Amino acid sequence: MLEHTFIHLPGVGEKTESRLWERGFLHWDDVIGQEDPPFSRAKKGLALSALEESRKRLAQRDCDYFAQRLPAGEHWRLFPDFGDKVGYLDIETTGLGNGSGDHITTIALYDGQTVRTYVHGRNLEDFEDDIRECSLLVTFNGKCFDIPFIERQMRIKLPVAHIDLRFVLKALGMKGGLKSCEKQFGLDRDELDGVDGYFAVLLWQEFENTGNENVLETLLAYNAADVIGLEVLLHHALAAKFRDTPFGPDYPVSIPEPVANPHTPDVELVRQMKLLHYGL
Repeated sequence: MLEHTFIHLPGVGEKTESRLWERGFLHWDDVIGQEDPPFSRAKKGLALSALEESRKRLAQRDCDYFAQRLPAGEHWRLFPDFGDKVGYLDIETTGLGNGSGDHITTIALYDGQTVRTYVHGRNLEDFEDDIRECSLLVTFNGKCFDIPFIERQMRIKLPVAHIDLRFVLKALGMKGGLKSCEKQFGLDRDELDGVDGYFAVLLWQEFENTGNENVLETLLAYNAADVIGLEVLLHHALAAKFRDTPFGPDYPVSIPEPVANPHTPDVELVRQMKLLHYGL
């Protein structure tokens, strides 16, 4: 998709890109080497130079280069070229980060093959090494919450390339949070239905108070379910986005089945805690 993209060039916006496509300039190769490139005299030199640089950066697999030049809402275009370096990411915390004592409790990271989880006080530092394998992040509301929380607490910089599905799905007309969007696409969390971010806070508190490994396992199952669902939502979003371009037939999108959750929630524990805290 990147080789069909012109919106990252200096002075090229959505309308200009659409006009280029309508005029048959559908690929970088349709522009580079043309005797009369489809840009104004003022923009011609910069645009052609930027296209040549883009070709070089794509060959070098420099995802951040394009992420820094694409509008944030267009980072979905990175997936066809960098999906093999994707990291679906979600964190759980003790709170919203407003208090000085709030911290990350667990992190789930899924690369499309393996779900890895990290726990405060155990292996959280391993996340810093593993995230280096990823060039492209996928989150739900991560721009506002997960990414700044991680970077602030762990003092690391995460990849610039970032598809935040909260905003991509909203632009497609889908409302609600992650669980609501999942249900709109037919995803079911089974034993974890009704468990939310606040419940995750309660699970961590219960684990700290009791040391019960079943409680931690349930929290990790919830955290892992978030990143597993992100993969399915992303592919639904990609299918819709590609339909709005002239290249839809070139990028058929199959919706993956959710992978198996590597953690198993304690169903009775969830029932008891819902009854205790929610009266359900």
